[in-house]
Amino acid sequence: MRGRRSNAATALASCACALIFFVGAAAPAQETAISASAHELVERAVQNELRASESNTHYMYLERKQTPQGSSLKQVAETKDGEVSYLLKMNDQPLSADQRRTEDDKMQKLLNNPDEQRRRLKNQKEDEKRATTLVRALPNAFVYQFDKPDPGQASDIVKLKFRPNPNYNPPDRETQVLTGMAGSMYLDTKANRMKRLDGTLIDDVNFGWGIFGKLHKGGHFEIRESDVGDGHWDVTYRNLDFTGKVLLFKKLRIKETSEMSDFRKIPDNLSFTQGFDLLRKENQPKISAKR
Repeated sequence: MRGRRSNAATALASCACALIFFVGAAAPAQETAISASAHELVERAVQNELRASESNTHYMYLERKQTPQGSSLKQVAETKDGEVSYLLKMNDQPLSADQRRTEDDKMQKLLNNPDEQRRRLKNQKEDEKRATTLVRALPNAFVYQFDKPDPGQASDIVKLKFRPNPNYNPPDRETQVLTGMAGSMYLDTKANRMKRLDGTLIDDVNFGWGIFGKLHKGGHFEIRESDVGDGHWDVTYRNLDFTGKVLLFKKLRIKETSEMSDFRKIPDNLSFTQGFDLLRKENQPKISAKR
């Protein structure tokens, strides 16, 4: 989870809102010692995730998002001023000329609004900071045990099951959310990286003593990371599925799946405007050469 999205800091970074907003129930009462070898594997992977999060290397990639309302496909570029995206398809259909104009007009307004660009970048950096805090806490926040491998699982992939560590005392609100989660973690022992993190709420989660909101037991999230080329690890899959209530009465439903692909390295010093220009040029319709 990297400075934006490669590695687990960003793995949880893309999901930072999910983890911070979605989890925080009470830990089980019984105590179980952390397996030293399992804990050591997690510690190694976390250290690599944190080191990778300091990278300033930028990439361009495709993101396909699916919600109950439909799907979208966009191309995203990482810039020194934050992410910029270019919408390509809605519900698997290319944009019409009118839709393209509408999207370009919206982006032009953003390009002409430096304050809004700074606000977006500030929010992104805050998400990254929270995600880094969460990743750093992973080795001690859970009890890890080796689990039997999935059918067809590669020999260099280790599957661990985790649950809240009753001896862990969360130092802040961000890490408090980890006390109500259980699930599975898959580690690539060759690369010493987190390949998959699959977590479920083991109890209802209240926010603000239940006054501001609640997430229901059974809420689920999954994040997958892969080497997308040249040893660069990035988030390639993210799934969020939660139900609850906001301000006691309003129902909350979060159901979203994202798949990221076609990663390509781009210059690290691009501005927000230059990033958009790159995406627009990348997706200009090809004009047939005149005979």
